[in-house]
Amino acid sequence: MGTPHVKAKRRRPARGRRPRRRVCLRKGCGRKYQPRRWNQRYCQDPECLRQVRRWLAARRQAKRRQDARVKVRHAQAEKERRQRAKVAPEAIENPEVAPARGHAAENFFLSPYAIDQAATNPP
Repeated sequence: MGTPHVKAKRRRPARGRRPRRRVCLRKGCGRKYQPRRWNQRYCQDPECLRQVRRWLAARRQAKRRQDARVKVRHAQAEKERRQRAKVAPEAIENPEVAPARGHAAENFFLSPYAIDQAATNPP
């Protein structure tokens, strides 16, 4: 016959509980919201999220600036920038008629008199 097989007790799987309402932790917000995840700390208002991302980026950047290698690299880049500023030509006095720079200086239309899609298609 052999030993009888012992069956484990069957339990119902635990249901995921919804976290209770929280207060947004961003300074100046204080809005109450219903979190969708257990680790959500801020309300999902677009303006609030934009401010939080700006704050986190500034914090990351400040932490990165404390590294000695980054300080040396930044000092070298600033020194080079100052050297380039000395050599660079002076700014144009009348900025209203200044020539276009960058991609704006390129001709967008291939033919100056073409209309519709023919203006952008190669000949």
